[in-house]
Amino acid sequence: MSVAEVITSPLMVDTITTIPHRQELTVTQARTFLRMSERHLNDLLDAGEIESRLVSNERMVLYDSLLLFEQERERVRTALDTIVQDSQEMGFYGD
Repeated sequence: MSVAEVITSPLMVDTITTIPHRQELTVTQARTFLRMSERHLNDLLDAGEIESRLVSNERMVLYDSLLLFEQERERVRTALDTIVQDSQEMGFYGD
């Protein structure tokens, strides 16, 4: 699929969002970005794995922090996929 097809795809148009770096997102926006439950995101925020701050009584999440978390999550996912593939090639898993 070419770039032009992605941009004009009716399925993709509503999912394209631009967010400036240093932007703060609400917990709802952040959980949508990360595709996870609000409870799980709050657990990560409480543990300090993703940076946030309170503004009045609303927790705001720094977009840059979400990007770093997502990059780390993808790095771990890739490493785990490699381990499974290597294990399969060594015969540790049956067909």
